[in-house]
Amino acid sequence: MYSNKYLKAYLILKDVRQTDVTLLLNKSISTVRRKFENLGFTQSDIVLLHDKYDIPLEAFFYDETKDKNGFLFNNNK
Repeated sequence: MYSNKYLKAYLILKDVRQTDVTLLLNKSISTVRRKFENLGFTQSDIVLLHDKYDIPLEAFFYDETKDKNGFLFNNNK
């Protein structure tokens, strides 16, 4: 199951607030909250967020059922 934990953590570390995301995506705060909770982001949303905040694309597709070490650890190292 995909989870936004990694994306949320990354945005917190970079001090990016939901209001920053709403302005970038030109969406209401309630729409952005729904996107974070369960609706997901469109491809154009992902490209905008990636380009603006240098978010790794993997953050948008994190699958917690396949990660045995937890989302803060890189399994490849």
